[in-house]
Amino acid sequence: HDKAKNVPLSPSSPFFQKLGVSSPNGKPLVGMSSKLRQCQKFVEIVGKLVDNSCFIQSFKQISTSGAVQAPPTIRVIDMGCGRGYLTFSLHSYLCNKFLMPENEETEQKANFKPGLTVQTQGIDRRPKLIKEINGIADDLGGEFSSLRFIEGDIGNTDDALFGDDSGSDSIAKNTLDILIALHACDTATDDSIWFAIQNNADIIVTAPCCHHQLRPQIDRHSNKNPDHPLADILCHAIYRERSTETTTDAMRALLLEIAGYNTQVFEFIGGEHTAKNVMITATKMEAKLADDNERLIKKRKRLIELANFYGVKQQKLAMLMGENLGWDNSVKLGIVKSMPSL
Repeated sequence: HDKAKNVPLSPSSPFFQKLGVSSPNGKPLVGMSSKLRQCQKFVEIVGKLVDNSCFIQSFKQISTSGAVQAPPTIRVIDMGCGRGYLTFSLHSYLCNKFLMPENEETEQKANFKPGLTVQTQGIDRRPKLIKEINGIADDLGGEFSSLRFIEGDIGNTDDALFGDDSGSDSIAKNTLDILIALHACDTATDDSIWFAIQNNADIIVTAPCCHHQLRPQIDRHSNKNPDHPLADILCHAIYRERSTETTTDAMRALLLEIAGYNTQVFEFIGGEHTAKNVMITATKMEAKLADDNERLIKKRKRLIELANFYGVKQQKLAMLMGENLGWDNSVKLGIVKSMPSL
């Protein structure tokens, strides 16, 4: 039990101390053990997605070949960042992993360290909180000088980090863009995913919170269809609640695949640490696969079948993407926008 654990972030990191997570000797403060484990697990997950991205693989090849190019950038937006525990954690992890030391011109291939720049932006609606955590980043200085927090709403922020070049692929624009939205309430998760799709984000990481939009639709469908194949399950409120969560996130995963992403849905961290522990990750497909018409037809057919099975006529992300759920009145809200080019 005394053996030091191999974790991606040092528990005694100054930013953990500033945020009130741990002490100088790396011990979690009272009530912060779960938060520390959550931060470690989160950066481990995102780190693997970054490592496996086409952008990083391509840059490694260019760097080891000796070709000269402008230093690329990893850009991260954390929507609904709260106090920024995970925002600080990921920014520190990416900086330590990818920033080239100033006094080091080359790296051995066995210990590749690319020399990218890292820019991170946290977005939250609370101005007092934004001022506080910007102050922490300023006090830390160094690598945290490229971490900023701004006031804004999920999916609707004028000063978002992703700029006008976001319509290009990651190699062409020389950036790897990551969108994070953890525990955004109800359809705010859909707003954040749509923001990422519109801005051609390379990696999307969400951990949905409550799932209110589909629940009344599933309730009505269950009550009107006593002979439904799942009638003996859906007659119980607790199972309707769980079915709502599962169906909502399964639809989001299908919609992300339609938008040209490879998706995974899995347990983020044990239920003893947080009740909202499902994570959806999405990484951009190669354009040739994303544009495959047969693949898109199959995914849309499965989306319609899933929606019809549970009586879902409206789902926020589907409406934003203009995807028909198989009902005549499924897309009536005036918010449907064109899908970005893949």
